[in-house]
Amino acid sequence: MIDWKKTQYKKFLFSFVAIGIVLRLASVGILGQEQQNTWEYGTIAKNLANDKGFSFYYFVGNDIESEYSSSKSPAPSAYMAPGYVLTLYLFETVSPDEYLKPLVTLYNLFIFTITILLIFNFTSWLTNEKTALFSVIIYSLVPEFIYTTYSLGATQIYHFFIISIFYLALVHKSKSETFLAVVFGIAILFRFELILLLVLFVSFYIFKKSIKKSLLLIIIPTLFLSPWVYRNYIVFEEFIPTSTTGGLNLFRGNNDVIIGGWHNFETLEKVRNYTGDKDKIEIYLNQMYMEEAVRYINEDYLRTAANFAKKFFYFWVLNPNEDESTNIIYFVPWFLLLSLSIIGLYKCRKKNDKLVLLYLSYHSILAVIFIPLLRYQTMMKIMLIPFAAYGIYLLLKTNNKDS
Repeated sequence: MIDWKKTQYKKFLFSFVAIGIVLRLASVGILGQEQQNTWEYGTIAKNLANDKGFSFYYFVGNDIESEYSSSKSPAPSAYMAPGYVLTLYLFETVSPDEYLKPLVTLYNLFIFTITILLIFNFTSWLTNEKTALFSVIIYSLVPEFIYTTYSLGATQIYHFFIISIFYLALVHKSKSETFLAVVFGIAILFRFELILLLVLFVSFYIFKKSIKKSLLLIIIPTLFLSPWVYRNYIVFEEFIPTSTTGGLNLFRGNNDVIIGGWHNFETLEKVRNYTGDKDKIEIYLNQMYMEEAVRYINEDYLRTAANFAKKFFYFWVLNPNEDESTNIIYFVPWFLLLSLSIIGLYKCRKKNDKLVLLYLSYHSILAVIFIPLLRYQTMMKIMLIPFAAYGIYLLLKTNNKDS
């Protein structure tokens, strides 16, 4: 843990935190709050706040809609993880509609501030305080990370959870076994895909013969997840451990139209012709998308292998299906960050304890099997920042020696 009374960089640190906050507030002024969107999380939260329960889809004729409507009664939902939905629900209950976006923006700024202090502490442990300051500068000033706070989705809080997990797992690994498991349990309720990262962590600790830590990481997150699983069983009469979007995410990455596509002709027709229990429409959609994706995967294994390789490239290099990926404001910082982080990762290879490589593998697996969306790449980058900062430090150090 950093001794804040002694660190010589604390003035610079808090200056850049302040600059980061100002830039994020400026982005709200420039882009406008009308462009901020809480997506599916906000719709479900609004339904919950208006006594419609944890619900999402409803029918208009044969068409499925999901935008909030005061006159409709949506079907019960397990579409999104409950953590961020319940956060927005709390904001919905304490503020009028016109104040919701400013309130969530302030919440994001608060999470940003804690995240950046954790980044500073983690990087200081990993290398030194000068490198830690570089990591703060990166996270404060790079436009992509400014937009992360501007966006009202769950990316900012994902960054907080990831840096918290690695701070506890590496910096305080001998003192925070229970707390690490608790943070994992809470984080999973915000992003279900973190279950895969948890499995990788548990496997790593079993391999290291850390049985107590492995058991804690199994038992405590399971306890956090169990109320959600129980609720889904009561509502849908089926075992749904996470969400009803697994089939859709698999289909979006494995279909005969385009990587990232939402429908093909078959799925559109099946949705329009659905005559089953409308309260279980999400179950039907999940199964339908899953079956269609599995059919595509099994139909031609060479094509599937090529598709997996393409998605790996889209995730780690450039995704031509998303315009932002080729924007110079996004493209240049990404390749600088990637190049510098490779240097930093190599130089810190004995200290990252393999967990960071597991984390990068976890994101790669998700991208290759499911879908390599640009925002998932943004989410992943939080753990590249400390290593990119060390890359900057090493390059400057080498240049100073040469001069």
